[in-house]
Amino acid sequence: MLARLLTPRWLVLHVLAVLWVVICCALGWWQWERSQSAGGSWLNLGYALQWPLFALFGVYMWVRTARMELAEERGEAPQEPAPVQVKPTSYGRRPVVTAAPDEADPELDEYNRYLRELRDQETR
Repeated sequence: MLARLLTPRWLVLHVLAVLWVVICCALGWWQWERSQSAGGSWLNLGYALQWPLFALFGVYMWVRTARMELAEERGEAPQEPAPVQVKPTSYGRRPVVTAAPDEADPELDEYNRYLRELRDQETR
């Protein structure tokens, strides 16, 4: 199963992920040094704290992508949200949102009924 993460494509992604972390940490260190110098400012300190967060985000995305790849190999399909249909309305009006055709949503029906009442009151 993990052999899928050792394909040439994934090896390139591993290298890019490591480069991303190293570059972000180096930029964070550079900004830290810059903030401590005589010409440094709070802005440099902010960037010094931001760059490691960018590195963590890269690691998060790398792990998430690897997990999705392994889930796909196991045959687990990601769950997609139910489609939302929007009815077109006239200009300046908000669309009425409805549930997917195969689903009945009483709460959404009640909300749409309330919106229709407001529209009717507005047009009177």
